[in-house]
Amino acid sequence: MSNFLQRTLTTIIGGALMVVLILLGREFLLGVLLFASVVGYFELSGAFGVRGQDQKINAMTCVGYISVFAWYALLEIRTLELVGSETFTLIEVCGIILMLMAHMSVYVFKYPEYDATRTISSFFSVIYCPVMLSFVYMIRSLEKGVLLVWMVFICSWICDICAYLVGMKFGRHKMAPVLSPKKSIEGAVGGVCGSVIVGCLYGAFLIAPATETPAYITVIVIAVMCVCGALLSMVGDLAASAIKRNHDIKDYGKLLPGHGGIMDRFDSVIFVAPIVYILSRFL
Repeated sequence: MSNFLQRTLTTIIGGALMVVLILLGREFLLGVLLFASVVGYFELSGAFGVRGQDQKINAMTCVGYISVFAWYALLEIRTLELVGSETFTLIEVCGIILMLMAHMSVYVFKYPEYDATRTISSFFSVIYCPVMLSFVYMIRSLEKGVLLVWMVFICSWICDICAYLVGMKFGRHKMAPVLSPKKSIEGAVGGVCGSVIVGCLYGAFLIAPATETPAYITVIVIAVMCVCGALLSMVGDLAASAIKRNHDIKDYGKLLPGHGGIMDRFDSVIFVAPIVYILSRFL
């Protein structure tokens, strides 16, 4: 089977699965995102050398995995409204600090087995994929989350498709010649414009009627969301590429045929989800 056919089939199956999961409810989405976060941490910890390529787990990655599960447990506590929102914000901040302290504890008590670079890389891997990806679940948990969560994919995947098509036709000026020689400034502009057009249409016809916010304000917020999200999706894509180049790897994993690993497919989504969540609070 050709790589293109593998990518196409994986995209179709993955897209259909995502639709089902989002419509079924946040509990199902939580489970899938937790799985993706654990795999994403596994891929990043391997890329950064926190664990050996043939090593599945060690003391440092054990703390990393515990941190991922603890973070998602905190999100469920938040969703169930077991504590007030202000109190929970403090708990979230303290949770992240405790994750760092746990990593530093392994660094200290297992010294010199782990150096500072591996320790910080493990903590960074927890924040980079699991914490940032969890914003998809946080969006879905909002009052109109079943509608708003699709903005993450409009800002990332629609932007990617439009950027590819426009770049193929009109691309002349390289955007990041070292990291991604095929990406062009013209393609980037096309990606942002495509994301804005699709996002505004989606917002005007589906989100606006479901909210109490005036329609024109909803469309303005959605437009800003699409511009910011589309630009950040490109940063996310290039950031993941930069890490791979720095560590001389082709793909983060092999979980998704034709795409690579979780980090290869969701690199842009990871960057988009937080800004969509933040701007969704204005709707």
